[in-house]
Amino acid sequence: LAGRTVPFLAPWQVVHIGAQKEGEEGCVPGFQVKEYQVEYNGGFQKDHPLTQVFFDDCAGNEGLAFEVSHPDFQVDEEMNLVARRDVMDSGTVMFIHGVNEQADDMAQVDIVGAPPRSPQTLREILGLGQIQPYRSKRALFAPRMHVNENMEPPFPKVIGTVMSPGMEDDHIFHMTGSGADQDPKGVFTINRVTGEVSVSQELDREAISSYTLEVSVTDLSGKLVEGPVALLVDVNDQNDNRPIFKETRYAGEVLEGSPT
Repeated sequence: LAGRTVPFLAPWQVVHIGAQKEGEEGCVPGFQVKEYQVEYNGGFQKDHPLTQVFFDDCAGNEGLAFEVSHPDFQVDEEMNLVARRDVMDSGTVMFIHGVNEQADDMAQVDIVGAPPRSPQTLREILGLGQIQPYRSKRALFAPRMHVNENMEPPFPKVIGTVMSPGMEDDHIFHMTGSGADQDPKGVFTINRVTGEVSVSQELDREAISSYTLEVSVTDLSGKLVEGPVALLVDVNDQNDNRPIFKETRYAGEVLEGSPT
């Protein structure tokens, strides 16, 4: 099979589901389309757009960053979902996490007609030599989360969701680390069924600026099923907000001979 050309069929049919319409309430920060469908026809080519995502933080999208649950895909500068390389083993679903200081949201992409994820890499399928050991690509996805310091009660407040596509009914989420079951204990909790992560109290960035936790999936007996993966939680400083200038013009003077 060495040297064999893998056929990639295009174009892909893309369907957007759940588009938000503009209304009297104005802009809602986050993904303006929450669900996308892409038709799988043999694979995806490197850098070829699968679909364009629609994200608006209602403040110009400054500093916006995306994470994709499948490591072989990314969102480019034009908000197109693209493959980092030629991909045949895409799986049937992936999640996109969009975040900046103004918004934090998730969207889902369903790959229609795709086979389940295979434990083989593209190099193994093509029979190429010098195959490196396969590193498992976990489906468990823990997006980076953000909490504003001195957040007002009531508590607890949900700050994000850990996801595991195809999770079975007798499996549960488990979280460990500083801020969970280690000092300072109980700052963060996870819903064992839904994966929702909550903060239980006000946080002080001067004391702790970020938390690194671990999330895994276990069965009811505690046997590890998936993970662990790192879960990072950043504490945002209230004093880091950018200044807002309301005046359109300022009058001033500079004395002659002043140093520059």
